[in-house]
Amino acid sequence: MKKIISILSLTVLFTLFSNSVNAQDGYTYTLVDNGNYSYTISAVPNASASNFATSVQSYGFTIILPDGETASITSSLGNGASGTFFNGNDVGEPTIDGYLITETLGSPIALPAPSTGTVSPMVTIQMNTPMAPGTISLLANDSPLATSVTPLKSFMSADMVDDGMAMFTPVVDSVGSGLSGTTSHNFSTLSTIDFEFSKNEIKLYPNPTSGFINIQTNTTVESVAIYNLLGKHVLQTNLKTIDVSRLSEGIYILKITSDQGAQITKRFIKQ
Repeated sequence: MKKIISILSLTVLFTLFSNSVNAQDGYTYTLVDNGNYSYTISAVPNASASNFATSVQSYGFTIILPDGETASITSSLGNGASGTFFNGNDVGEPTIDGYLITETLGSPIALPAPSTGTVSPMVTIQMNTPMAPGTISLLANDSPLATSVTPLKSFMSADMVDDGMAMFTPVVDSVGSGLSGTTSHNFSTLSTIDFEFSKNEIKLYPNPTSGFINIQTNTTVESVAIYNLLGKHVLQTNLKTIDVSRLSEGIYILKITSDQGAQITKRFIKQ
């Protein structure tokens, strides 16, 4: 992601947009699968006869990924969206990780009038590593996780009233789901070649590590790529014993590719 900030620092921001809105004048978010692990989160206007173009000041939503997966923002409405990564273990959900994606626009940007029913792309993300079995999804505002960690709720601050004044109010329902249409994409089916790794136990040790990380597997390793949690590619090798001493402290994703093309990802901690 382009930028990481503390989720707690967004609490005040979310509070400003946490009121529910009239169902006839608002937006929901939907997930669009672009293929090749690229996804676009789009804004869908509620049914309305309004011919007044919506003026957006800020917006945000949370994407949920399988544990250990990372993603990068490739484009956004104002080209300035940032992502706050959170570890599922920290919110009582050890099988997931996620990103709260937000953007505050320097100048408001107009979306087509709600009466057109136009679905407007807000943010496009790209998964950085091949998917382990699981699901990518948008977090619903009425889910247990969003209810307990309210800064993760989706929002949009926009002017939808043609009254000659620029009044930016909440236009995404914080009480309901705030979502519509497709809200998740399942990539749980493994190809035949992927089972090469599934049948062979792979271990990383020592983990955590301050110097070297070792890959224990009976499969021939063709290449190993290491990414940080921002999705940046930081190291490439074909060795099973890897010197990571120069990496900064933190959590890293290690992607292993076999000589047959099978891939698997593992996570390790650099101390």
